[in-house]
Amino acid sequence: MSSEGIPVTLVSRLLYAKRKFYSHKRRERLDARRFSSATPGTSGAVLPMTHPPSPPQRRKFSFPASLHSSLLGLAGAGSADGGSTRRRFSNVSDAVSRKLSNTIGWRTTPVPTQEVVEQGKSLCGQYIRNRLKRSGVFNRKCGLQRLGSSGGGVVRDVFPELASLGQELERMHPKLYTAVARQASPSPGCGALGSEKAAGVVLSAVARELLKADVTWGKVVSLFAVAGGLAVDCVRQDHPEYLPSLMEAMGEVLEEELAAWIVGNGGWTALLSHFKPPNTEVSVTGILGVLGAVMAAMVFLIFIARWFGKFAFI
Repeated sequence: MSSEGIPVTLVSRLLYAKRKFYSHKRRERLDARRFSSATPGTSGAVLPMTHPPSPPQRRKFSFPASLHSSLLGLAGAGSADGGSTRRRFSNVSDAVSRKLSNTIGWRTTPVPTQEVVEQGKSLCGQYIRNRLKRSGVFNRKCGLQRLGSSGGGVVRDVFPELASLGQELERMHPKLYTAVARQASPSPGCGALGSEKAAGVVLSAVARELLKADVTWGKVVSLFAVAGGLAVDCVRQDHPEYLPSLMEAMGEVLEEELAAWIVGNGGWTALLSHFKPPNTEVSVTGILGVLGAVMAAMVFLIFIARWFGKFAFI
């Protein structure tokens, strides 16, 4: 199947889902910042900040306007709103880091491209295994039993975050990431995977359409969710033997479309901080420490005032 065989509505729905997902994450970050800037009231309630942040400026979609707006299950526009601002600041920080590296003599060693591809294939296998379990169709015939401990430390660290993001994406758009083969079929109502390479061809075609304009972490997560949906289609159509071909197709997509971008953006570990809102939690120990310091300062000032007051009357 060529990329032209993928319905335009499928890719556009993925893009819409990506924008919505990003919007959701942006709201979480704004709520976190608002909480950190709030002032505790006398009743223990947290009052909102006096001047709420102005609404972000919208920018035009990165993809053709003719696309229907709903196939990318990631909300919030990685290429719009907060994503564009974050990328601009990220580019500035990267430039500063490179300048400092050249000036003071240290440089971070980039992750080899082939290593990124292998880690991505391992992440894909674990994601498919997790998706099959959540869908209740995982069994020994799938041949994915040993993927839980493969991939090394990077995969062990990154996979929980990737699985969480993918699950949130699927929860926000449940119809988008189920029956993916039927949605990707050019013939309405036809979702049968007729050969071992069919699922991989569908994944490759969707990836080419999805990544032809630009690459974002949101699109990467969405592509993993599409692979998980196709894996469920394979098993439900009694073709678990198609799964290795699907994983090989993901490896080809990573090598041809994504590996260079992932290496240039910090490797897979960069995913851990990309969607995470700033930590604004205030611990009880921290509050008690601040109160203790304030009370000690007050006692010291009172002691100094009495000391000088006593000598003032001599």
